[in-house]
Amino acid sequence: MNYYAFISGLPDLIFDEHKKVYSTREFKSELNALLSWWDKRVVKKLFLKYDNDNLLSYLKYGEENMAFNDQANYSQEEIIDMVDSVKDEDRKWNKRYPDYLHIFIQDYLEHEETPKIFWEDHLSTLYYNYLLNKTYNKFLKEWSELNMNIRNVLTALSARREEIEYDYLIVGDNEVAQLLRTSQNPGHTLMEFIDYYESIREIDEVSDLLEKEQRIDTLLWEWIDDRTFFHYFDIEKIMGYLFKLQIIERWRLLDNEKGGEIFRNLVNTLKNNDKLHKNFKTTKR
Repeated sequence: MNYYAFISGLPDLIFDEHKKVYSTREFKSELNALLSWWDKRVVKKLFLKYDNDNLLSYLKYGEENMAFNDQANYSQEEIIDMVDSVKDEDRKWNKRYPDYLHIFIQDYLEHEETPKIFWEDHLSTLYYNYLLNKTYNKFLKEWSELNMNIRNVLTALSARREEIEYDYLIVGDNEVAQLLRTSQNPGHTLMEFIDYYESIREIDEVSDLLEKEQRIDTLLWEWIDDRTFFHYFDIEKIMGYLFKLQIIERWRLLDNEKGGEIFRNLVNTLKNNDKLHKNFKTTKR
């Protein structure tokens, strides 16, 4: 579908200018009133990451103490309903909810003592598998795989430098993830799968956390520009704009917090989680 009037009226976004334009919340609200039914289904998948966070928060802290992000697709009541429906064997899973959330809830309830970091990674794996296997939009699939690959390669490079086991921290089941889990020195082979491997390796060599995050976002920004260059007024252009909004919003939050960390420190995570439940395997479903 063509969204000429809407896209023509969008303000330009510049990576190193963190001035306020749209918020992602405002942008999402406009999209709900604009997009076709099919394109809404595509964009909805982008916001499932907030549902993931909300679900994990509810499972960990309960209804009263959970942190709820209202950019998610499902309300707090619906998150609670998901968990209740898995607990009650007589209830059927509501098909409005993605199946990967049912898998995660069931796994969580059956393995209560699994460390927190494992749950985040297990949910990420299920989410990435869902995006790559249940999405028909090529742009969204490629964006999801890009983010997963960057995260996995940086995790592996950091772990090797610290001589720490890391195979259980690799998320997803694509060829890059499988290679990182099984190969002792996958660098040369990875260059055959991802043409941006050298860029990730250079990012890994940056010691300053904030500079490293900026370089990651620069890589993502340039990827968006490249992939949307010949998309003028379609859903791919809108998704690219949304991804850029999220990057700007993250850095505006960073500025407000005077340089505080946004993301987990991978090395500290690795050092503090030497032993996990090795007998619990993430499976494709």
